[in-house]
Amino acid sequence: MKRFLLPLFLFVPALCAQDAGLVLRTSVTYNTQKATLPLTDDQRRQADELLRESQQANQAGKYGDAMRSMYHGLAMMRNVPWTPAFEFATSLQGKLDHTIVEPGAQISVTLAPLYTSPRAAGIKLSATLFLSPLKKEAGTEPKALGTPVAIDPAAVPFTTRITLPETPAGDYTIEVHLTADGDATPAAARPAFVKTLPLHIDTLSEPVQRLRARLAKAPKRDGLATAEYALALYERADAGDLNPSRVNFREEFAAANAILNALDAGKDPFTGKHGDSHRAYRSAVDNTLQPYRLFIPAQYDASKPTPLLVALHGMGGDENSLFDSYGNGLLKREAERVGFLVVCPKGRDSASMYRGSAEQDVLDVMADVQHTYRVDPTRIYLMGHSMGAYGTWSTAMDHPGLFAALGPISGGGSIAGMVKIRHIPQYIVHGDDDRTVNVNQSRAMVEAGKKAGTEIVYVEVPGGSHVGVAAPAFAGMLDFFAKQKQPTPH
Repeated sequence: MKRFLLPLFLFVPALCAQDAGLVLRTSVTYNTQKATLPLTDDQRRQADELLRESQQANQAGKYGDAMRSMYHGLAMMRNVPWTPAFEFATSLQGKLDHTIVEPGAQISVTLAPLYTSPRAAGIKLSATLFLSPLKKEAGTEPKALGTPVAIDPAAVPFTTRITLPETPAGDYTIEVHLTADGDATPAAARPAFVKTLPLHIDTLSEPVQRLRARLAKAPKRDGLATAEYALALYERADAGDLNPSRVNFREEFAAANAILNALDAGKDPFTGKHGDSHRAYRSAVDNTLQPYRLFIPAQYDASKPTPLLVALHGMGGDENSLFDSYGNGLLKREAERVGFLVVCPKGRDSASMYRGSAEQDVLDVMADVQHTYRVDPTRIYLMGHSMGAYGTWSTAMDHPGLFAALGPISGGGSIAGMVKIRHIPQYIVHGDDDRTVNVNQSRAMVEAGKKAGTEIVYVEVPGGSHVGVAAPAFAGMLDFFAKQKQPTPH
């Protein structure tokens, strides 16, 4: 749950199956804020009541109502007045029809409500659009895109079409600044009146078409899915499913073409490769391409079996989080030290809790790595942070014969299920000042595990926060794993 405190710039034109995940992610933010802010007794009472309202709406499948109650509570806890204008502005979610465009292109900007706002009737709201470089230089001001346009709360979704100026290639944002007539906006409320939409400007249409043509003719061999995912990644970013600033598309296309060159030559594109790499496989669940991140230590030798560490990211993260966002790549450095392969699955949705198809993704990623590399089946380890810790325990309980050791950090799980994995040694870490997942979650799992006779090392960090305890735990955890081996795979 590493990035749960970031603003939610999500577009949900009609609430559907994925919205239970949106409610879950927002509830994590809600509970963390409630545990962190210095609230009065009255604020705490109101926060609890609004959370109950949200939970009831969520159980009834009324996800929009659930979100409205939580947004109301988040504002109340920050002492922001829940005015009709603020309620309506908070509901609006922005989307571009394309987030990867050429200089001077036309794009459509849409604002759609996440929930209904009956109190917004009669509000006069206007929107002004700006183009701003993601990395602003001193003195750089956002460039206005046209004149302010009126938004009628009774006629949303609202869409406007704009022409971009000729600008250098790079990462930008479209900022939609909302203004309510006659409503002085408190400083704490202003973020709700600015919608920031990522945009990447570049001349990529030709390399995209060339790669698409090559992929259509490529031989169906191991490695093709990874090459195909470069194009899928581009399409996902263009559709707004991920921030395009997180991807260097020219590098991705170059890597995909290198794989295709090897396949055309009848070679294995991964032979002799070490270090960090992006991979993908095609899922039998729904025939989609699913990504993962893989680290191969320099000492890897295909002539002998190598331990494999499976690492599960937290809520709001993806397959890149544990490699990039914790200690500046510390997990990879520790894996190099002990000689482990490390793989980080995406786990489908960022709030999947590693259940259903997300758990299957973990298993399929393991199988894909084992197909390509010589993995020691008696030395496969599973770890995770936050949601990944929950997934570590639940996946092991569902498949108790797969893992030689577990490493849940800042998580929790089924106390009753600990008896199923009593034979698996565990290295458990939690901070006693965790405002997101209470330390009692791990304490209860430790107690249940020890009663079942499990070998457990429990590291409780005095004053430790939810995220801060994770990276410092890697060295001790991997040293613990290095000592663990199943007598035979179950």
